[in-house]
Amino acid sequence: MKSKVRFGVIGTGGIAADFCEALRGSETCEVVSAVGSSAEKSATFSRRFGLARSAANLKDLLGDEGVDVVYVATPHPLHEAQALACIEMGKHVLCEKPLTVDAPSTERVLQAAKQRGVFLLEAYMYRCHPLLTSLIERVKRGDIGELRHIKADFGFRVPRDPQGRLFDLKLGGGGILDVGGYCMSFARLLAGVVSSAPFAEPARLHAVGFTGPTGADEISTALVEFASGLTATLTCAVHHRVGTEAVLYGEAGRIVLPDPWIPQGMRQSLETSFVVKREGAEDEVVSVRTERPTYAVQAELVARSLSSGQAPWPAMSWEDSLGNMRALDAWRAAIAKNA
Repeated sequence: MKSKVRFGVIGTGGIAADFCEALRGSETCEVVSAVGSSAEKSATFSRRFGLARSAANLKDLLGDEGVDVVYVATPHPLHEAQALACIEMGKHVLCEKPLTVDAPSTERVLQAAKQRGVFLLEAYMYRCHPLLTSLIERVKRGDIGELRHIKADFGFRVPRDPQGRLFDLKLGGGGILDVGGYCMSFARLLAGVVSSAPFAEPARLHAVGFTGPTGADEISTALVEFASGLTATLTCAVHHRVGTEAVLYGEAGRIVLPDPWIPQGMRQSLETSFVVKREGAEDEVVSVRTERPTYAVQAELVARSLSSGQAPWPAMSWEDSLGNMRALDAWRAAIAKNA
């Protein structure tokens, strides 16, 4: 029997917990260790999920020869240093989005991974889900005719907390970094499909939004145009319930995705769907079911791709991650300019 790919986790928060829970039933992956902000937190977390061991600190985790891949699940500003530390030790890396907080730091991480020859994936887990593969197939075969416009929203309401990671700029606060990347990466991916490319970069970008009392962008919309003529409106928020819907508008109809980012809005869900609405025809509900939750789907893709260095499209390639971060930098700069 082939041994499982062994993950170590940096972070003991909600996302790290969801990851460990999802991998409980995986036949190809397992979480063997975790490290938090203290040895006590590491031990408590490891006991909670029945991990083989816990790490007293990051050095201990990275020195563990029984860890093949490190999952970085900490606040955004910590990603660069932690990913670089993993890479230096020759560990493969699955890093939560955003990979870093800006394009220059993303370039540093990518260059380090290239030089060290390790696997690296920015964890936009929706990009690893078969829902997206099914959607791309429908767009390519022309179910709604030529694609003209995309609307993608991802926003929720969290009470303002000046020390909370969603509102504190020192912790990478703001909706653009936290969830705007989903919307932007979605639009760039589909713009690539239209142009027969893995992704496409915005030719023009304009943005409006509201910056809250802590300086973090609390709600924002980017208006994006691609060279193909495809346009997109992308809205993200951390203090307003703008929803999680994405809609593709084509010449012959539209495709509505109630929640492409997290299937059914539940991290451990195995089912999700979208609706194809053609002019003059009955709606078609396209259901997609997986054997394991999305975090496990992503981790198992990582396990299959380690020897390649990067995960296969439509998962985020290194060039895609860099392009997406540049677009997010432009989005944030536009908000700052209009503030």
